[in-house]
Amino acid sequence: MKKLTIATCQHDVCGEIKVNLYAIRNLMKRAGLQGADIIHFPETSLSGYAGVDFPLIRKKDNEQLQVALSNICELAGHLRLWVIIGSHHFEEGIKKPFNSLYVINDRGKIAHRYDKRLLTNYGDELDVNHYMPGKEPVVFNLNGIKCGLLICHEWRYPELYREYYKKKAKVIFQSWYDGNHSKSEYEKSGKYLGELIPGTVRGNAANNHMWISGSNTSRKESNFPAFIIRPDGRIHNKLKRNKQGVLISRIDVEQEYYDPSRPWRDRVMKGIYTSGKMQS
Repeated sequence: MKKLTIATCQHDVCGEIKVNLYAIRNLMKRAGLQGADIIHFPETSLSGYAGVDFPLIRKKDNEQLQVALSNICELAGHLRLWVIIGSHHFEEGIKKPFNSLYVINDRGKIAHRYDKRLLTNYGDELDVNHYMPGKEPVVFNLNGIKCGLLICHEWRYPELYREYYKKKAKVIFQSWYDGNHSKSEYEKSGKYLGELIPGTVRGNAANNHMWISGSNTSRKESNFPAFIIRPDGRIHNKLKRNKQGVLISRIDVEQEYYDPSRPWRDRVMKGIYTSGKMQS
């Protein structure tokens, strides 16, 4: 049996690195006490979100981010806990940073980094003003289970989930920053997105028969709470919206779930859009 204990978290992500770090450390300790193998945090959970929590990314904040990231790595090693943390990643010669998820292993080492590939570029949501787009998917192994990573806006592209299916990923960790809205903004559009986003993600879980851990900021008003979705598209569990917390889920990727797409999924992915031979 291939089992995994996931701690899917939400906290009030803000523009103060020290405040975010304090919340992250506390949640890591709670997850460790509950026997988690891995803890999963929201998009930009350490750095805060550019254009929302602060107007511009300052490169001088990179030093503070690196110190905070090292602090998280040290605690991860002490707790023997894998960590997925959202932050900015700066590279030499590049004007804008990446919007990234770091994967820290249970020895406290950064094992992988995923950079958000599809940035928002519509209406008031303009990630492209602040970040560079990534280029590659990331798959990593945990307890013999292949896992993939996605960030926020990428929920709108079913091709990305299919891509991970082709790579035989059984669990997707997807981080959001879908909150920090006024009550009027939430009533106008946030409530609708709070139904649309988890609903679409549930469809992608069922269509590709994979587990999906969804982490989101809890800063009021958040559009939806952190959740875990089963391979049949059902919600396994979720937290309460707007409230910091840890959602512990013990999953077995070899457990059988309803999967009516199984007979034809791979056939359709080859471009054969019929369940039988063409009749003359």
